[in-house]
Amino acid sequence: MPPRTRTGSSELGNAIRDRRIELGLSIEEAAGKAGVGAKTWGRYESGASIRQDKERGVCRALRWTSFAVICSSEDGSKSENPFVVDNRHQAWSQGLADLYGTLCAATFAVGSDIVLDNLKQDLTELARSARGTHLGELPCSWFGDSLPRQFLHRYDYEFTYKLRSAVKLLRRRFRFGHLEAHTVLEEIALYLIFGEAESLADIGPEFSGAENQWLDWLGEMLSDLDVEYYLFSSAEVVAPGFTYHFDRWDEEQFWCYSQNVVDPVADSSQLSHKTED
Repeated sequence: MPPRTRTGSSELGNAIRDRRIELGLSIEEAAGKAGVGAKTWGRYESGASIRQDKERGVCRALRWTSFAVICSSEDGSKSENPFVVDNRHQAWSQGLADLYGTLCAATFAVGSDIVLDNLKQDLTELARSARGTHLGELPCSWFGDSLPRQFLHRYDYEFTYKLRSAVKLLRRRFRFGHLEAHTVLEEIALYLIFGEAESLADIGPEFSGAENQWLDWLGEMLSDLDVEYYLFSSAEVVAPGFTYHFDRWDEEQFWCYSQNVVDPVADSSQLSHKTED
């Protein structure tokens, strides 16, 4: 059976070219990030069809969530925004909306959708690989370059599954107003979710401004930005035994208390304010 393809168009080709130029990439650089040849990339920019198994690499190179927001239907009309971003969304958190505004709540809902979808694809690839394969060994991974580089070799199937579970847990917890992360893994999940704000402007103007606010939201929720400093921006080596070392990512180290909110996932009624042991 021949591979399925996405029908090309001049609009899609122009969008790919414009985005590549916006990112300051040459055709060769973009093609390398996507895992295709430069000639193949050139055909994409000319409006040629794109094999579906190559879409993920192209989106990854262009930092797009999907092609859905820039593709046209057969009658030439724009495709509709595929996301429902209001209180009908299954990951909508009214607590986030009340505290930080609807833009924050929408960013969390859609960002978690995107992270879950991308984790699902990485899990599919890991499941097809030899046991012990990590994300950095995949030909094209959504998160191989996004997670803390110090521990790249630890991101195998089991870890990726745990990360997806953490995202699902946060969605349920936030929906009921419990706006806390109790483990480093949950903090990382929140960082990845809100970090999608950097690309949400491609989905629609309703996300304008989120890219400049998401770190502030995260810092307010977590009471600090230690996860960003120690794991994503600092060049320091995280030593064994330290709070943010990989071996401690599953531990409940951050204790939080909410007087008026019941966590339906975990009984945290006796937890104190966030502290580090």
